[in-house]
Amino acid sequence: MTSLIAGGCGFIGLATAEHLLAAGEDVVLFDLNELHPVAKRRFDGLPGGYTVIRGDIREAGPITQAIGDHQIRHVYYGAAVTSGDDREREFPELTIQVNLVGLAHTLKAAAKAGVERLINISSGAAYGHGAFGKTGWNGPLDEYGTREEPIKIYGMTKWGSERLTRRYADLSEMSAVSVRLSTIWGPWEIDSGMRDTLSAPMQTAKLARAGKAAILPRKDHLDWTYSRHVAGALKALMTAPAGDLKSDLFNITSARQIATLDLCPKLAAAYPEFSYKLAGLGDSPTVNLWGDADRFPMKPDRLADEAGHRLPDDLDATMDDFVGWLSTYGDFWADT
Repeated sequence: MTSLIAGGCGFIGLATAEHLLAAGEDVVLFDLNELHPVAKRRFDGLPGGYTVIRGDIREAGPITQAIGDHQIRHVYYGAAVTSGDDREREFPELTIQVNLVGLAHTLKAAAKAGVERLINISSGAAYGHGAFGKTGWNGPLDEYGTREEPIKIYGMTKWGSERLTRRYADLSEMSAVSVRLSTIWGPWEIDSGMRDTLSAPMQTAKLARAGKAAILPRKDHLDWTYSRHVAGALKALMTAPAGDLKSDLFNITSARQIATLDLCPKLAAAYPEFSYKLAGLGDSPTVNLWGDADRFPMKPDRLADEAGHRLPDDLDATMDDFVGWLSTYGDFWADT
């Protein structure tokens, strides 16, 4: 079985590829960027085989050829521009081209090639104002119950990508579903040039490795979700029997609300020169939380009920895994 990951050299793409390769599967990584040498070192030691194809997802030809040449059965669409304010102001078309036009190219090519299932990797940003109680919803976010009102171009394109995926599934015989990722952190987070908002845990872990202080502006409270757990959820959804999936939109979330500070004791044990605290009077924060308020957590139940998968909920074990990754592959962040 061969899977193709569009955006395969990005954050979620690398985590998903690692999971599939560890299971002995073959993977095609389609990306504009090269495979990072540290990720290559990891992948070369896994039982599965991989091929890297460099191409621009904004053009139909390269992705169509990649899917056709490699007898692809499963497609994960993870190509994305996670745009901040500056990029949205200066290059709004780029986010639209990658997040929507590229997806359209991929859906069309996949359907024509007889791909069994495509997963569109969307984002909790699609909830927009709905995630903060501004559309009449109060509580954990539901894929079909919460009224969305995307705020930024990124969230607008992610909301639109879900509708595009739904429509193309209606027009073809291909199974196609979307997932909304919670706030993700963990191994293989990468500054690919297309991500403007690097996670607070990544910022904190880099400070820990450098023996510096993490000063946070406030205590966040989010359903932070580990990248390797996301990969496991994507695989479970990809292989779930079609008859079991009654929905075409699924949250992927740990459902556990934690603070970035909760990750720090394990980091401090691994890196004794590292320190952490909340900013006090006169302190300049060294970690950017990208906002002054935290959205509601997401409901995990639909994925559990229909695909039979619930993400792990052991923070100590997750941190042990993360510190182990930092020890072995932390040079992945050497140039960021």
